[in-house]
Amino acid sequence: MIAVRRQCSRCVSSDLGVPTCLARVGGSLGCSLSSDHDNVSPGRRCCSNGLCGGSIRGARTPTTSLGCRASLMKTRGFATSDREGLDLASMSNVRRPDQEVGIADPLESTSPVYSEADVEEVCVLLLRPEDWDSTREALEKCNVSFTSELVVEVIRRCKCRSGAALRFFDWVGKRDGYGHSLETYNMAMKIAGGAKDFERMRSLFYEMRRKGCSITPHTWTIMIMQYGRTGLTDIALGIFEEMKASGCEPSGSTYKYLIISLCGRKGRKVDEAVKLFRQMMKSKYVPDKEFVEIYLGCLCESDKLSDARKCVNFLREVGFSTALSYSLYIRALCRAGNLEEAQKLLNNAGAEREMLNKYVYGSIVHGLLRKGNLEAALSKVDEMKQAGVSPSVHVYTSLAVHYLKEKEIEKAEEVLETMKREGCEPTIVTYSALIRGYVGAGKVGDAWSVFNQMKSEGPSPDFRTYSMFMNCLCRIGRSEEALGLISEMLGDKIVPSSVNFRTVFYGLNREGKHDLARLVWQQKLDLAKQRKSMT
Repeated sequence: MIAVRRQCSRCVSSDLGVPTCLARVGGSLGCSLSSDHDNVSPGRRCCSNGLCGGSIRGARTPTTSLGCRASLMKTRGFATSDREGLDLASMSNVRRPDQEVGIADPLESTSPVYSEADVEEVCVLLLRPEDWDSTREALEKCNVSFTSELVVEVIRRCKCRSGAALRFFDWVGKRDGYGHSLETYNMAMKIAGGAKDFERMRSLFYEMRRKGCSITPHTWTIMIMQYGRTGLTDIALGIFEEMKASGCEPSGSTYKYLIISLCGRKGRKVDEAVKLFRQMMKSKYVPDKEFVEIYLGCLCESDKLSDARKCVNFLREVGFSTALSYSLYIRALCRAGNLEEAQKLLNNAGAEREMLNKYVYGSIVHGLLRKGNLEAALSKVDEMKQAGVSPSVHVYTSLAVHYLKEKEIEKAEEVLETMKREGCEPTIVTYSALIRGYVGAGKVGDAWSVFNQMKSEGPSPDFRTYSMFMNCLCRIGRSEEALGLISEMLGDKIVPSSVNFRTVFYGLNREGKHDLARLVWQQKLDLAKQRKSMT
């Protein structure tokens, strides 16, 4: 079994990293797409944050309309990657979501105005395994000056214990001389929605309105995002419409998170996503790279290539370089298995093909391997090496995953050794694939060795790594070892999901270990009570 080393983040580079020189690539690439998207006109945008006329699921219309306007900020520059700068001097009316007032988390835009010792003292009380009555008594005795900034930080740090965090929120809100702010309400709504307690999230919204607290686009976006992330996209769309009906205009972040939700596996609604993206274009919001990757990926998977081409044209108009725009598109095509269209796009690149090819070959290799065409993939790797381009971590990981799926463990280990020898450190995805491959080959001891070395040396296992390892162990009849992973997750402050508990529960029952299965189910219930219990 090969030795693993600590991940060096600087060595992990994407095949989509496009240097500034590629911004000059144009001409023949641009000719391959038709510019037939809707024309957009610059204009000033306003936002009224009152809820005049709109409501969430039957809430009464407020008697007072609280006005607000979203401040417009001119885009000074939009870096689409760590190494590429773009000149947007002629785009004074184009806006980025993160340049709008009220979009960023208040904690990220202001310096702390609370005592760190006070925050830690309150957090210790909330996170200890005692009943609420004892915790409340301790809170009343502590000598802490409660401010809205301190409350936001406390409940943010205690979000893993949503029940305790929200009880504290209610308790502190009743203290004399203290009043919740917009920021504390928004954070509490995030925590309630993150725990899937949507009834509580909505009640906080109604409470904000009753107390005359300004309802901003950020508040609406929190609700839309929390519903959307769980696949409840019909509800998210309904809230979006109510937001507009209330007179509060969607922000760039509102569009971003709603469209991302509509592009997800759960609750996918591609036509609605396309419609909203067009609205976003007309509103002069510039999407970020993360959003573009998700949106293009969804379009390519759904075979909506005409809409994907319109998106690429829009990106080029708002300042993305031609190379980066097409790299994102080609990557999406490859991931969707449409290598023919990706190759056709490259063939139309003309004289610039060789330069562009260097930055998309990782995606091409990955796509070929997913199709099972190992020979063509290796040929592509050799071709790029001869051109002086070193394989990226993406390429090496794709090769390793292919060999592991084919049960060719030794070849996968050779890939990883070559990878490290050339100074390209494996990522958490690489190591997770190795663990899966070892378990599949019956080398469970080697899988545990890799997992333990990840914990001690890094990169640390994340939720996906734990979940994958549990599934693999339960599948081969070693559910008791998977049970130990649940305890390790909690020790690493990673909250197991209901699926994790069910996987281990059913695995233990299949193996006849019914007492342990009941213990797992009790752990699940106890954790649910800790997270969701309310006053």
